[in-house]
Amino acid sequence: MNTEHDLKPLMMHTNLHPVKVLLVDDKPENLVSLESLLSDEDDRITYLFANSGEEALKIALQEELALIMLDVQMPGMNGYEVARYLRNISRTRDIPIIFVTAISEQEAHVIEGFEAGAVDFLFKPLHPFITKAKVEAFVRFYVQKKELERANIEAQSLNQLLEERVEERTRELIKVNKDLDNFVYTASHDLKAPINNIEGLMVALQETLEEKQLGLDQVMPIMDMVNDAIGRFKSTLLDLTEVAKLQHQDTVAAPETVNFKELLEDVKAHIKDLIKRYDATVVDDFSDAPEMVFSRKNLRSILYNLVSNAIKYSSLDRRPEIRITTSVAGEYTLLSVRDNGLGLRKQDQEKVFGMFKRLHSHVEGTGVGLAIVKRIVENCDGKIELESELGTGTEFKLYLK
Repeated sequence: MNTEHDLKPLMMHTNLHPVKVLLVDDKPENLVSLESLLSDEDDRITYLFANSGEEALKIALQEELALIMLDVQMPGMNGYEVARYLRNISRTRDIPIIFVTAISEQEAHVIEGFEAGAVDFLFKPLHPFITKAKVEAFVRFYVQKKELERANIEAQSLNQLLEERVEERTRELIKVNKDLDNFVYTASHDLKAPINNIEGLMVALQETLEEKQLGLDQVMPIMDMVNDAIGRFKSTLLDLTEVAKLQHQDTVAAPETVNFKELLEDVKAHIKDLIKRYDATVVDDFSDAPEMVFSRKNLRSILYNLVSNAIKYSSLDRRPEIRITTSVAGEYTLLSVRDNGLGLRKQDQEKVFGMFKRLHSHVEGTGVGLAIVKRIVENCDGKIELESELGTGTEFKLYLK
């Protein structure tokens, strides 16, 4: 069995924050005796003395205290009255108070003490080990609380610093993004003039050759290649301009009630030559959600890109069939475009939304269309899903708000 001498007092690591304990007793010799009992050369606790209740209140208001050891029987203001005053002051109400008393351990005295705000009682004569153990427990709690407060302040400071850095980085990215958009828009705009000039020169060259009745057999294939390159260049510039416009909300048309059937018929009329060339079948079912409030221009761009892609990337083994449906999915309108085309490998499915990504080189295109679709959907807080199986077909699911 352990004896008092076998139990060593717990070392208090108080170097992170100063620890002050207030000892209150009207007899100076009791204060000196209590300090002597509690003091240890290894700890860094400062013991403050008060010879009266009034003096104890004054010190408690001036100092930050880890603990108050308060004598009950004092002339003038007794310990219970001091405790009640301390509990009524916001600055001192959380300081733990241990009553030190020579009064017999009667239930009435203990109840009165706890009602006054005590957290514990010590009865004289004091047991050295129990007294030190209780004081160390409260001091440990105080130190831990201060460490938590310090850690919380540091965490808040770090969090604020991180938020500031994120905001700064976001501003930089927004600026870079705007600069890139402005560059794309300006470049595409400025390049239109020389491309148009080249196109005009090609027309003039062809007319000149025809007027002079020169042989065109060798020249025409080259001219066709140049004209084809000009057409693809113009298409790319048009797509780049569209992408840049999508970055700026003020250039997006205002939402309006759009009828899916009417919009699809407009798209089919625009790509009728493509539909005829591939002998494609386009069927639709908009009965569950015939219309929605959206930007007509953007919704038309979505349908145009998805339907034309579904036709162009059809399988050589079968006629292209495209099925377009709408339905309500919670807060979204679900637009589905499914085809029986080439399909995609699993590892290639995310790549289709990248700018200038083209996974089938035998089909003409700029690789911008699906990037435009994805950006339109995400700009309106929607989402897009892709399900595809190589050799079977692809389905795009667009959740539009």
